[in-house]
Order: sequence, then C-alpha cells, then structure tokens
Amino acid sequence: MARTSPDPSDSRGLDGLERRRERVMERLTHAFSTNGLDMDEYERRAGLAQAASLDAELDALLLDLPGEAPVGNAPAMRAASAPGYLRASAPLESGSRSVACVMSDRRMTGDWLQSDKVDTFTLMGSTTLDLRGVELPPGPIRIDAFVLMGETVVIVPRDLPVRMDAFAFMGEATARRDVSQNVRGARSWVEVGGFVLMGSIEVKVK
Repeated sequence: MARTSPDPSDSRGLDGLERRRERVMERLTHAFSTNGLDMDEYERRAGLAQAASLDAELDALLLDLPGEAPVGNAPAMRAASAPGYLRASAPLESGSRSVACVMSDRRMTGDWLQSDKVDTFTLMGSTTLDLRGVELPPGPIRIDAFVLMGETVVIVPRDLPVRMDAFAFMGEATARRDVSQNVRGARSWVEVGGFVLMGSIEVKVK
C-alpha cells in the first residue's frame, strides 16, 4: 500500500496533524521529565514525531506510555477588573505543562499557561516562554528547563520578580540586571530551575 501524506492544499488536515504532533511531543516530554523515558529513547521518539506525516505514526509513539500527561488545557477562572498578569482570581490548574523543542524554534505567547508548573526540554533549538500575556494568581509559578545545546528564554513583565536557581555546566543560567529578583513580599513570582549543558537559560524583561 502506498504511503499517503496530508494534502498541502488542505490546511485543516495540516493544522490537525501539527496539533497532534505538538500533543505527542508534550506527552513524550512529560514521560521524559518523570523518568518514563530515558534520554536515548526520548530523542528517538522525538525524531520520529517530527518526521511523521500520519496520525497513526504519531499515535504509535504513545502506545506504551501510561495515562494522559497533564498539560493544563482546562481554562482558569478569570476576573476582568484587574490589568495585566494579576487578573486571575483563582489558582491555576495543578500539574505540569510540558513544552518540547527539538532542533527548531518554539515560542509560547499570549495567555498560554493554565498550570502552576512548566517543564521544558530544548535540544539544539530555541524555546521562548513569554509571560507578559499570562494572567498569574498569587504564589509561585515554577519553570524547570532542561537545555542541551540550545537556549531557553523566559520573558517577564518588569514588575514580576524571578528567583533563578538553574544549574549550568559548560553553559549559563542568568537573569538580566533589569529583572527583579526580590521575591520577598511579592504577590506573584516565577521560580526558574533546571539544568543546562552547552546552552543557556536567560530571563529578561521586555
């Protein structure tokens, strides 16, 4: 039987495949971050996911993984009266949002975060987590970043403090000078941790 690929003229089919690919990458990243997959197996499956052109090929990568990874798709409660990132009136969903980037460029923008923890995996690529459009409730948001020969950039509003405790080996983990790092007494703040090997984690204000 001849192998079939999505029709490039069918934008709905391509969009659906890309959404499924993103979902599969999030499941794989969650499994890696919880020791369900080792590094070699994660890299193998991530490569297959990037190359897949059929839904069945993507589904096959998840068959032996337990359960459904929490990715924070449930909407958080909102309050329209307060501006900026302090509008949320209820805690974000518990659990972790997984973001994977393998040999590519991935940007998370807008109100993309509905959980109180983010696990990111960046392999030879660039991941940007933009928190300027995110509505944060009181308390900490935890970002754990694993970076291998790539970069993860966290963009925060000027008045949102950050605590940086990521570890870098043959790389760097830095918060720029204009980023507030005084979380004492803060209503909301971000905690950035993780591990960098031959890459970088950078927090900056825009």
